[in-house]
Order: sequence, then structure tokens, then C-alpha cells
Amino acid sequence: MRWLLSVVLVSVWPAEQAQSVVDMSGTENSKRRTPLRVPVIDLDRVSAEDQLLPVVKAVLQQHDTFLLKNYANKAALDELLRALGTTDLPDTSQGFDANFTGTLPLEDDVWLEQYIFDTDPQLHFDRACKNESLRSIYGRLFKLGVFFAQLCVKGVVSSAELQDCISSTHCATKLTRYFNDGDSAQNGSDVSATMLPNGDDFQYQFERDYVTLLPTGVLTVFPCAKGLRYKPSTMAATDNSWVTVDEPDCLLFHTGTLLARWSQGMHTTSPLQVDPRANVVSLTIWPPLTTPIDGEGTIASHLLEQQIKTFPKVAQQYYPREQNILKLQDAMKFVKELFSVCETILSLNALSRSTGVSPELHVLLPQMSNMMKRKIVQDDVLKLLTIWSDAYVVELNSRGELTMTLPRRDNLMTLTNKSRTLAFVEKAESWYQQLIASNNEIITDIPVFKINKRRASINNKTIMGSKAQTKNSNSNALNNSKYLSNKKENFFYKEKTPDSQANLLDRLRERERRSAALLSQRQRRYQQFLAMKMTQVFDILFSLTSGQPYTETYLGSLVVDSLQDSNNPIGSKEASEILAGLQGILPMEISVHQVDGGLKVYRWNSLDKNRFSKLLEIYRLKQQDDDDDDDV
Repeated sequence: MRWLLSVVLVSVWPAEQAQSVVDMSGTENSKRRTPLRVPVIDLDRVSAEDQLLPVVKAVLQQHDTFLLKNYANKAALDELLRALGTTDLPDTSQGFDANFTGTLPLEDDVWLEQYIFDTDPQLHFDRACKNESLRSIYGRLFKLGVFFAQLCVKGVVSSAELQDCISSTHCATKLTRYFNDGDSAQNGSDVSATMLPNGDDFQYQFERDYVTLLPTGVLTVFPCAKGLRYKPSTMAATDNSWVTVDEPDCLLFHTGTLLARWSQGMHTTSPLQVDPRANVVSLTIWPPLTTPIDGEGTIASHLLEQQIKTFPKVAQQYYPREQNILKLQDAMKFVKELFSVCETILSLNALSRSTGVSPELHVLLPQMSNMMKRKIVQDDVLKLLTIWSDAYVVELNSRGELTMTLPRRDNLMTLTNKSRTLAFVEKAESWYQQLIASNNEIITDIPVFKINKRRASINNKTIMGSKAQTKNSNSNALNNSKYLSNKKENFFYKEKTPDSQANLLDRLRERERRSAALLSQRQRRYQQFLAMKMTQVFDILFSLTSGQPYTETYLGSLVVDSLQDSNNPIGSKEASEILAGLQGILPMEISVHQVDGGLKVYRWNSLDKNRFSKLLEIYRLKQQDDDDDDDV
């Protein structure tokens, strides 16, 4: 037995043809070949069915996808698949029902046909498959899928009760078929052709749109390993790289999330990509849908959640409340992750700052975006205050910018109380449960906490007094005028004089004056923009080691890279002007020298943020005074 197992594992797989890794753009990287291959189980090398269990177990310890070669009924399956694409077309008139069964148009000429079957009579799926070829494929895949699903469960699941949960009379299945009704993608070809003006044929490759699937069952069977992509275990889940599978003489098996959950960490699974234009057929195997899952509902509830996310338009029609709840759950997961990131950033910021000045929120947003791997805006942070209003101290500074800092905490309370992250999670769960328990319409996102940005309000009494005075004056004017009339001089029109040379020159001068004013206004706004960015650039210089020489090229690239994720990124030209402006504001602290070739080198000894803030405010006031003089 040990010798036979080594023959199957070493001699047979990986597959004879290496698969090429597909990058984010979808084109194959022909310059670098990867040794990653899909594991293959060759039935010609297995003499008995009981010998497959150790082989499948060895595969699932490192992979979630494997091929089956030399299956006896493969030729019959291929013939039925060809019939599906030519004669047994799907019934496009039946539509999709509340059970997510029937036919559904996806895009252009691509249709999805899906049927769900369950041996448990508690759940009813009334729509049956009437396509003869598709029923024949189901019959052949069903026995094979149930057999390998049993092997997978016995291979990685330790619970004896769960190992006997699937049989031919005790299971649930989902049959899915993609159908391409167009002629542009026959046989899954990625090559198209066009006619050049000189009469030559020009062939080019085009990118296909793949559908990403994460099966929720125990095992999914594909009768033809073509038009599919899988993610090897050596690649990260966030890595958008896929391995293309093109083995039409093999069947492909891919494990689902239910098997990974039941394995308790012994096995993991990953998504799978399907080309909907390649007429792909698949069969997913579950235990009966009423089977409970670790106190988190049943298989039916998890399947419904997956179908709602996969078909949002159908879910909007039949399950609008459940769909809104799932969107809200995604929003809750996002704010929990964001809170942990804010705790880390604000704690490190408090340790690195020598003064007690609270950091501005727009300065922290790029750091949050880098850690969250997505764009974070001000409204995202304010959603945290909707759940926990005392989580952070958010105030307005003298420049009208929002500042954010951690609240003051007693050291003794810090040792005795639970962590802030745990407290936020509990408040978020409480807020979520109250919203779900209410009979109101479920919102899909967390509302933004409202911050009053007006630092001072006008005296209401003064406003009311001015309004009353205006009203009295208007009423007196109406009383004094006995009737309404127009003066006759209003209807006298002067004769229009022809334009002279002097009038033409005056109009040209007026146009030049307006152009100059518009140019001056643009320059003022540009200078205001640079002055606004000076604070961010100063913080970057403040974080660098003082007393060291830095070239303008190095500082410019550092500033551009640091602000590329901010609300208003800048270029190298703006960075150079801001550095020159900082040197002009702080000539005693920052020195600049120009070496051979015109390269500028900056150096500073010590920087004081309080002094810089005062000088920057003076600089802005001086700019405003100069602008007022120009307007005059």
C-alpha cells in the first residue's frame, strides 16, 4: 500500500503540462514559467477504490483543487457537453425564482442555468431540470461527486458523525451551467482577428471576463477542466494571480468552504474563477440543507447568503431585507478593522510627538489608507463616532481643520478595564442588534457622525433686529407710495452710436484687464494651495534626521510618494516650490545650497512646529494682504 501511494503521488502528479500564472491584467506571462501545477489522480494507477482515500487525504493537506484522469465515462460526458452547446439549449423564458433556480441572463449573450436538489423533504425546490443532456450529465456527475465528497470528508474531518453525513440518499446538490449564445467565443478561444487596410489578417488576444466563485459546499465537480482558474496554496488570498487550467481530458474537483470549516484547520480552500463564455458546467455537493453548522444556522442559510451576494439583482426582488443586512454586516466588519487601525496610528502618533498638539485628521488619512489597503476618507472615520461617540476627541483647530486624538485615560482604569478594541466591538454589536430588531427599514451603511464646523455663530438677536428694521422700512415705503407707476423717462431710448476706434481699443483693454485678473486669481489660488500643503511637507521634514544634507530630488520624490494617497496629491514641480517656500519662511532653520549642475541641497538643524505654525499664519496673512492690494 505504501509503495502504491508513493507511485500515485510522485510519479503521476503534477500534470504533464505546466500551467502559466495569469497576472492582474489577465494576459499570460510568457517570460516566466512557474512550477505550480494542478495535482492529478490517475485512475489507471489505482486498482481498488479503497486505495483512493490516502491519496485524496494527501492532496487535501496542501491543495484545494485536483484533476481526475482516465475516468471511464469521460468520452460520454464530452459528447453530452457538445450536445449542450448545439442542440439542448436552455429555456430562457422560465427566468429565476425565489429559490435561485431557472435561467438568468448575465451579460451580452451569456446565460446562467441553475437547479437545486435536496433529499430532505422540509425544503421544496419545485423547479426541475427538463434538459435531457443536462439531466444525463447530472446523473453521471452525481455518483462520482458523492463518492469523492465522502473521501474528502473522511480525509480531513475528524468527527465520526460528520464523516457519514453524505450519501446518495442523504445529500443536496446544485447544478450550474453557463451558456454562451454568441459566435465570438466558441471553443473558449482568446484570439480574435481583424482585417487591416492592406488586406492582411491581424490576430490579437483579448481579455476575458472571469466570474469569481467561492463554493459553499463540500466539493464541486467540473466535467471538463477548461475555462477555469484556481489559486494555488502558495499564493496569498489577496494576491490577484491565478493559474489557468486547460486539461480537457480531465475532470476538475474543487473543495468548498463547508469542508474547510468542518476540518478545523486541517484544510483550507480558496476562490475559483470561471469563464462564463466557455459553457462551463459544475455540480456542487452538500449534506441535506437543513444540517446545522456549529450553531451558526444551517447549510440552507449559508447557501442563501452566498446566492444573495452572487445574484444581487435577483435578491433585490425576493430578499431585499436580507440583502441590506448582508451589506450592513460588511460595513460593520469594515469599521471594526478601521477602529483597530486608528488605535495603532494614534498610539504611535502620541508616542512620537513631543508636543500636546492634536494631529489633523487629513494628515492621518494617508496612513490609514496604507494600512487598510483601500482609500479612507473623513466620513469613514466619522462613522466610528456614530457607534461610539466618546471613542475619540475630534475638534476643530484654529485653521478650521478637524483634529483627532485619543481621549485621556486614567492609568489605573487602563489596567482594570477591558481593551478599547473589545469595548468598540461590543458597542458595534449592540448597535447592530438594536437596528436589526427594529421594524424600520434596514440601512446598508453606517451613518456619518455630524460635526458642526462653525466655530462661532452670529448673534441671533442682531439678525432678528436687522430683519425687523428692514421689514418696518419696507412697510413705511409701501404706505408712503399711494400707487405704483413708472416714470416716462424709463421708456426713452437713446440712439445707438456706431462704434469708433476708441471704443474698440477700450474693449480690448477691458478684455486684457479681465484676462490679467483671471490669471492673477489663478495664481493666488495656486499659492494658497501650496501654502495649505506646506504643513504636510513640514511634517515630512520634521520626521527626517536633522543635520543631514538632502537633495531636492530625494525630498521631492519622498513628498510626492507620501502625499499620493492624500485628498490632493502633488507633483514634483509643486514639491520643489513648497520646499523653496518653507526655506523662505524658515531661513534661519532651513538652508539651501546649489551645487554644480544646478542641484539644490537642503539641510536643517532643528525644527519647531509651534514656531512654524506662527510663521505660516503670518505668511498667509501677508499673502491675503497682497491679494487685497492687487484687487485694489
